[in-house]
Amino acid sequence: MTQKEHSRFDIRHKETLTLFLREYFELFFPDLSKDIRFETAKFLDKELISLFGEPEKQADDEDRHKITDALILLQIFLKRKPEWILIHWEQQSEKEKDFEKRMFHYFCGIYFRYQKPVFPIAMFTDPEKWKKPVKEKFSLSLKRYPICKFSYRLIKLKHYKAEEFEKRIEENPLAAAYLPLTDYPKKERPAIKAKAIKGVGRIAGGQRQATLFSLIQESIPLNGEEEKQFQELIRNDPVYKEVKMLQSVREVGIEEGIEIGIQKGMEKGMEKGRLIGKILMAQRVIRQAVYSEQELEIKSIDELKRLLAETEMKMS
Repeated sequence: MTQKEHSRFDIRHKETLTLFLREYFELFFPDLSKDIRFETAKFLDKELISLFGEPEKQADDEDRHKITDALILLQIFLKRKPEWILIHWEQQSEKEKDFEKRMFHYFCGIYFRYQKPVFPIAMFTDPEKWKKPVKEKFSLSLKRYPICKFSYRLIKLKHYKAEEFEKRIEENPLAAAYLPLTDYPKKERPAIKAKAIKGVGRIAGGQRQATLFSLIQESIPLNGEEEKQFQELIRNDPVYKEVKMLQSVREVGIEEGIEIGIQKGMEKGMEKGRLIGKILMAQRVIRQAVYSEQELEIKSIDELKRLLAETEMKMS
């Protein structure tokens, strides 16, 4: 992947987490999901950026993560009492040297700022089967005197067998969305893509479905021969009729619209830019260009949220 493709891929994973936070924890941390009050979740993107600097003013790879990381404040029941905690989440599309040290640095900054428990998660979506695993722990000591020990939760999608996620598709759409990033024989790529798109076809249309569809397209680009097999599969097998529907012109419009949303988010600041991009995307899908980009730029975030809700209702 090029740097631009990496950034786009990373941002799509973050968008998925934002829209499917409950499903994410149900898939990977079912024990915690039972006690989390998801309705209290607040994504602290601006606060995370302010902790570690403005990414647009810096050039190295580490600063790119300030945009694609997520910091979430939410409540969880601990000893039958709701307590506020922070989730620091990061998506990684490639291995990184001393990654555990960087996660420790982030942990220290977040805990120092908020003085609340921090639950760090790193999800690796690279296609490689690691011969040497990434370290999940970091420690400091002085000779025989320990100073501190730190660990984070590492999710490596390629270490999951595809069958594990296929079994959970009916109960959790993220199992379908992440299916192309799991472990399966190369010859099954066309069938895996068809199963993944069929799985996200189970949820209602609109932004949530479009986001997962787009993520699948990014996760498993097919070559010419694979694309022929994929088209043959969805054309002749009635089991995959939903896939053919999602490959319609309307869904291609959604895919292109998400590209707009990502680009505008990068250009204008994540929250307002993402809203503008989503409205432009929705207008393209319903083929009604009510507002231009310039008209949207002068509106407040509350106005943009209202316009987005109104436009997405027309998509349903």
